[in-house]
Amino acid sequence: MKIKSLERASWFTVLSFLLPGFTGFLLFVFIPMISTIGVAFTNYSGGPNWKFIGIRNFRYLMESSQFHQSLLVTLQFVFFTVIFQILLGLLFAVLLNQGFRGTTFFRSLFFMPNVLSAVGVSLAFSLIFHPGAGFANQLLASLGLPPNTWLTSSDTALMSIIIVTLWMSFGYYMVIFLGGLQSISPSLYEAASIDGANGFHTFFKVTLPMLSPTMFFAMTMSIIGSFKVFDQVFMMTGGQAGGGPAGSTNVVVFDVYLNSFTNYKFGYASAESLILLVIILAITLIQFQNQKKWVTYDL
Repeated sequence: MKIKSLERASWFTVLSFLLPGFTGFLLFVFIPMISTIGVAFTNYSGGPNWKFIGIRNFRYLMESSQFHQSLLVTLQFVFFTVIFQILLGLLFAVLLNQGFRGTTFFRSLFFMPNVLSAVGVSLAFSLIFHPGAGFANQLLASLGLPPNTWLTSSDTALMSIIIVTLWMSFGYYMVIFLGGLQSISPSLYEAASIDGANGFHTFFKVTLPMLSPTMFFAMTMSIIGSFKVFDQVFMMTGGQAGGGPAGSTNVVVFDVYLNSFTNYKFGYASAESLILLVIILAITLIQFQNQKKWVTYDL
């Protein structure tokens, strides 16, 4: 009855429902995106005055050691975060797909950090990683281990942020993999059992190939999300004066923020954003192109 009512709805009714979402997309996504592309080719630094300078911002970026460092830090962050998000998500999904008592509780427990505020979690871990009074070093001391420098050293600061990011996000990928595992037909496992396959062979010859579409989706989302990291870096390294020590956690998005709202170089920051967009787009396209070699859609 309700479906028939919807089919009889006028175009005005349909458009009135679509208009709020479309307006929000236009105002907060499309127009800022187009504006960023335009500003990247200007020397705009706020106010009414600006000048078209062509690709000069991009030339400055190619020669900037700070941008090279932020790009390197971002790639390091993406590399370690994506690998461990996928591995931990898959490991816990396989374990919690066994159906033992308490699996629902543990699934909720591991997923819960994903719904928490990144700002709140970052503040909490800033206290936990405090070199003197933090819980992390107290735990190490109770185990007879030397204290760690955590966020106060350029050698360990990025690692500390990666640990927090993994704690927050691996539960999300665990849920995705759980959905993928439960969509695999039991008849495939029965056939593998009849053929005498052990658990090792069943996992690598049945589970992983059948899980490849899910893994492809998880990897794509993980890479895009890791390139956009900002909250943890901002909150755990000192806010607007952060990115340290010695720029060791200064990722590209944080550098865009600094150049925009600290140095007021909006044209330069827009050019950085465009380069980051091109990098993410290129990696995503390569992934889509190469998926034919390892993703199995036949069930």
